[in-house]
Formats: sequence, C-alpha cells, structure tokens
Amino acid sequence: MDIPGLSIDSEHGLPVYRQIADGIREAALDGRLQIGDRLPPTRDLARQLGVNRNTVVSAYESLSAEGWIESHTGRGTFVRRPARAEPDSSDAGGPAADGTWFTAFSRTAEDAAGGGLQSIYRLVVADEGISFVGSYPAPELMPVEAFGRAMDTALREQGAAVLGYGPTAGYTPLRESIAQAMRARGSGGDAESILVTNGAQQALELVFRAFLDRGDAVVIEEPTYTGARSILSALGARVVAVPVDEEGLRPDLLAIALERHRPRLIYVQPTFHNPTTAVMGEARRRALLSLAQRHRCPLVEDDWGGELRLEGDEQPTLHALDGGRHVLYLGTFSKKLMPGLRIGWIAAPPAVLHRLIELKRLEDCGTSPILQSALHTFLREGGLERHLARLLPAYRTRRDAMLQALGRHMPEGVTWTSPQGGMFVWVTLPAGFDGNDLFLAARREGVSYSRGELFHNDGAGRNCLRLTYSAASPDQIADGIGRLGALIRGRWPATAEPPRPAVEEMPIF
Repeated sequence: MDIPGLSIDSEHGLPVYRQIADGIREAALDGRLQIGDRLPPTRDLARQLGVNRNTVVSAYESLSAEGWIESHTGRGTFVRRPARAEPDSSDAGGPAADGTWFTAFSRTAEDAAGGGLQSIYRLVVADEGISFVGSYPAPELMPVEAFGRAMDTALREQGAAVLGYGPTAGYTPLRESIAQAMRARGSGGDAESILVTNGAQQALELVFRAFLDRGDAVVIEEPTYTGARSILSALGARVVAVPVDEEGLRPDLLAIALERHRPRLIYVQPTFHNPTTAVMGEARRRALLSLAQRHRCPLVEDDWGGELRLEGDEQPTLHALDGGRHVLYLGTFSKKLMPGLRIGWIAAPPAVLHRLIELKRLEDCGTSPILQSALHTFLREGGLERHLARLLPAYRTRRDAMLQALGRHMPEGVTWTSPQGGMFVWVTLPAGFDGNDLFLAARREGVSYSRGELFHNDGAGRNCLRLTYSAASPDQIADGIGRLGALIRGRWPATAEPPRPAVEEMPIF
C-alpha cells in the first residue's frame, strides 16, 4: 500500500530517515493511516521514494522503538498507537472524571493492560457455565488432603521457623528438591542455582525486568502466552514476533530476527506450546541453541507443563542441552499441582541469579516459607509422583473426550491439534470466520473459551480458539463442544474462504 501524503525533501536539513518516520507518524495521528494498517515492505517504500532501502529500515526501526509500529515475521509491519500518543484531557491539571487527582500514571501502569491476560483471568474466576478457558488443574483432582497433611507436618517439624521471613532465594530444602528433579531430566546445578518465585508469572517478570529496558528488543513466538505479552507490554519492550509452525519457533525466521534486531532475549515454550500445543523436536532445539550462541542472545525457556506428557517421547530441555550456561529455565507447580500455591522457580547461572534475587527482594522479600516447607514435605513423601499417577490418566481421558467431540460436532473446514500433553487443544476455523462473534454467542449459550487473538501481537488469530480440557469433566466437554459445533454450523458464513497459506516476504519485524 501507499502511505498517503508521504514525501521527502532532499533540500531539507532533517535526515531523510527522520522525514520518513515523521511522515508516517503524522499520517497515523491525522487518520490517513489507521491502527492495524499494513505498511509497505522496506524495499517497496524505498523504491517509491527513490531512497536507499537502509534509510527506510532506519525509519521503521525508529518508529518501532517509539511504539508506533509493530513488525511480525512473515506477515509484515503494522501501525499501532502508543499509550501516550494523545494527551488525556485530565493531564491539564484538572481532576479526572470521578473527581480524584489520580490522573497521571506511569508508562508501566498504562501499558500493563496489554497482552490480554486480564481478559482471560476474568473468565477463569467467573465460575459460570462450561469453561474451556484457564490452563489450570481440575479442582476435584487437586491433592487437598495430602497437601493438608504435609502442611501439618511442616508446622509440627519447623514451627515458628517457617512463620517468619525466610531467605529471599527460597527455602533451601525445596530448592534442592527442585534441583534434584531437574538433574533427573538431564540438567546440572544444585540448590544455589535455583530461585523460588511466586509462580511462573513472577519468574517471567523478574527475568524480563532484569534484562530489558524500555525499547529493548525481545524475540517471542507468534502466537504466545498472554502473560508474557502482558509483562513485555508493561515494560515497554520492543517485541519481535517470530511465527511458529507445527514444531514451534521457526529457525529460518529467527535467524533473520537475530541479525536485524540484536534482541536482548529469546522467549520460547518448546514443550506443549501455549497456545498451539506444539512440541519442539531435539534437532529443532539444537538449531535454536546454535542460533542463540552465534548471536550471543540468552534464551528464556518456559517449561510450564513438561511433566504433563500424555503420550510420545520426552524431549530434553533446552537447559539440559545447553548445560544451563545460556538458558534461563522457568518452571512452576501451578499447572501440575495447585495454582493456589503460587510457587515457581528460575534456574540460572550464579551471576544472573544474584541479580534476580535482588529484584525479588525489592518486590516481596521472598515467597511464603510455610508454603515452601509444606511443598517440600509433600515432595519428600512422594506426593507429586502419586498425584501425577492419578492426574495424567484423567487428563488423557479428557483430552480424548475433547478430540472425539470435535470430530463429531465440527463441520468440514475446522481443524485442531492433537496434543501429546499439556492442558488444551488449539482450534482453527476457516479464515473468513470471526471467532469474536462466536465468543459472544457461546457465552450466551453458557460456554466460554480463550479467543485466539489474545495470544497474537498483531490482531491475528480471530479465527482461532484455545479450548482447555483439564478442568472440565468428559460430560461437560461433550456438552460444551456440542454447543460450540451447533453455533459454528449455524453461523457458517456463506462467503467464507478456506484458509490460504500466507504469502512470505522478507520481513521487516
């Protein structure tokens, strides 16, 4: 597409790349460009303006750093609007509409709503109808009595020692238990390489905050976990979204991103990717590590559900393959045990772990000692092994029930994944189908799911659904998928086109 009104003046004292950037920004402000509009590839715009392509690349990079555009590998570059692009009417010094004086928030607070995590969380806690939303264990499968006994044992054995403040890095016996479990999966390290966090969400926030300043580039998967997107939005990071395929992050497109953007981090979920359920094979994992090493870019491995394997061969973690030298490993007990524990962890080299501990000290001084002690007791007594022996067959039954229901009720043209593990299925409707309309209709029918666009950075994914099977019974799954199937059949657009492969071009990011 052309950019209306964009021109350059070779006699002007302002650098040409700056003229291009200013022209695009002004077009976005006055409405000549709309949010979501796709900008021309750099080669095309350079040809139109009669300038060197590197000049246009510099202009796009400047706009990206300011938050005016977002680039996505394989799709192109799109207009967006920074949170403070237009001054709020209350910024002039008067009170806000509700009469308060709380009108000037930090960039972090204003950007914290990005990523869609709150949208999903509201549905998770709503507790109404049949929910295929949150990625969490079924309440009836949680080991309530066994963990209660572990809590009693911890209090009896430790007493007041676990009712006060504990070490910021975490309860040492629990850290050793976590390190031992990681060693069993091929990773090195001991208790001193582990930081206990308040769930994986805090682990992500600490790592991103330790490495990223506002405007720094970070590579993520497209689509990816909404919680990661929310944190990066709050921090003002410059997101470089690289598409995934059936095996996860694409190395060919990652190589381009690393060369062009020199990101500070690469964030990946190589096992049971959220939301696509993809599992990265060992060869792909080694290719990813090789690229990261070549560009000296640390990897953040989010292994939220590695122990929720229902079939297939276990893959070595990136952390194990790398020896823990350049990979920051994130784990959690929320998905495989109980989300209310809010206990996760980071495995990192000593120099990195020291910085992370200091950041955590500023946030909360440490995760609850009594919960850590009770969890260690539960692990020590074999509670997790017994729990997984009961949990995994139940999840396999629920996954199979969902796959069977999809096969019965979904019309031709709808596709879905058959996950080897994890908690959900990724469903793709034909390209012309609007999943947001379906979402509203489904809510009226008492069924909720996670909308695909919440996992994307460019508004894509409107024809995708993430359906969680872990927290619904087989009967609820059959009923809920039946209702969704009836809605899809009834609302099937007559003009819907079958999905077509995206046209690949050299991405701008």
